Amino acid sequence: MILLKYLILGFLTALLFPPYFMLPLGFIIFPYLHLQIFELNKNQSKANYFVNGFVFGFGFLSIFLFWIINPFLVYESTKSYFLLSFLLIFILSLIFGISFILFKFTNNTYIKIISIPIILVFIEVLVANLLYGFPWLSFALIISNNFIGLNLIKYFGTHFTSFLIILVFLSPSFVFFRKKIRFIFKFITLFFIFFIVLFIVTSNYFFKNKNDEVKNLSIELFQMNNQVNSVETNYSDEIYNTIIENINSSNADLLIFAENNYPYLVNDINNLEINSFLKDNQKLIIGATRVENGNYYNSILILEKNISDYFDKKILVPFGEFLPMRKYLKFLEKISGTSDFSIGSKKRVLKISDQINFIPIICYEVIFFWRLINAHNNEADILINITNDGWFGNRIGPYQHFYLSKLRASEFNKYLLRVSNNGISGIIDNKGNVISSTNLNAENKIQYDLKFKNRLNLIFFHKYFNLLLMIIMVLVFSSRFIAKNE
Repeated sequence: MILLKYLILGFLTALLFPPYFMLPLGFIIFPYLHLQIFELNKNQSKANYFVNGFVFGFGFLSIFLFWIINPFLVYESTKSYFLLSFLLIFILSLIFGISFILFKFTNNTYIKIISIPIILVFIEVLVANLLYGFPWLSFALIISNNFIGLNLIKYFGTHFTSFLIILVFLSPSFVFFRKKIRFIFKFITLFFIFFIVLFIVTSNYFFKNKNDEVKNLSIELFQMNNQVNSVETNYSDEIYNTIIENINSSNADLLIFAENNYPYLVNDINNLEINSFLKDNQKLIIGATRVENGNYYNSILILEKNISDYFDKKILVPFGEFLPMRKYLKFLEKISGTSDFSIGSKKRVLKISDQINFIPIICYEVIFFWRLINAHNNEADILINITNDGWFGNRIGPYQHFYLSKLRASEFNKYLLRVSNNGISGIIDNKGNVISSTNLNAENKIQYDLKFKNRLNLIFFHKYFNLLLMIIMVLVFSSRFIAKNE
């Protein structure tokens, strides 16, 4: 019965995330999780904590990552491997189980409540950084459709926002157990709230632009909705002809197509016929597979009449774009193919013009927020994310991927232009608001006259909030041992 409760709590937690956003449930789920962990089962062993955490994680991830099965269902040759998708869910559930053991090392009521967001964010950080990392799991996603929440991530970054969200959901626990909480902890809470408010108010100074110059860019996004598993002989030629038709009919300054929309291998970026179809001062951004010295790259090309440039993807999908330990895992080549993509080496910034540059992001690179932006490209004007979400199915995956892009726009305080082969494509402003978007699995275009300023952000402050989280975690779990010594 207890395990069933944890399983249901896991299922319900997934409903807080896109595309569901059942946020009021959070004020029930997390306080009840607190009761279940600490009040109803006071004398659990470490093994019990592990099993309960594993079951909670498995319930949560079975819904949250249900889309992970879809890449195996695209081709007939890989359908028999679909059970491997549950291996990722199983491994991540083990991380939940191991992390839940930490709950045993908490003592008083206040520490027990505060340990829940600490441990859940600890899980988030572990999942993001272990092995190749998978930061798709982010509790900040819960507020990716909420104006207040999107402002939080702008000020505090991904992990600290996750901590604050879960803390807010636990407010009923603070109220219900207020008589058991010592005065010193109440004072700490009030000081913490004061600090958060003070930082938000004073940090607005840092968001002031260096100048008020408004930049203009006429753009057109093309969602082609190409089939990812077509076996038609002339399908590549059909795609190419459609691209040319779209170029000929567009008068926008910048045309953007999705990841790998260019249907042929690119051996020489400086000798492409497609450049000749562009009008004077018109630029084309399109995804392609580039070949150089026998190596394959998943690339963004930026083309104009006489100039070409590119960026190669740096964060590759394991088992999709490369096979780890290929020598020992050759039996998985039906899934990953017989050759690997190579990691790009160019800096993550490209020019649209002398006045405008952008940060190129290919597919799920958008979830690796700490690897996208640095001192070299922080002053770039906009973000451009091209992707092909046809691998993610028709329900949960494409929506989560889109909302993760919203988080990046707000976190980096920059406009984000997103083009997905099958959707969802869209224009997202620097506050995370969707200006325009397309439907899933439909051919579509978006035309827009973009007006923007070069905006600053607080990303270099975010690491200090991550450090603060680490300090809080150390204090929370050292308090038990300090109390024992006393």
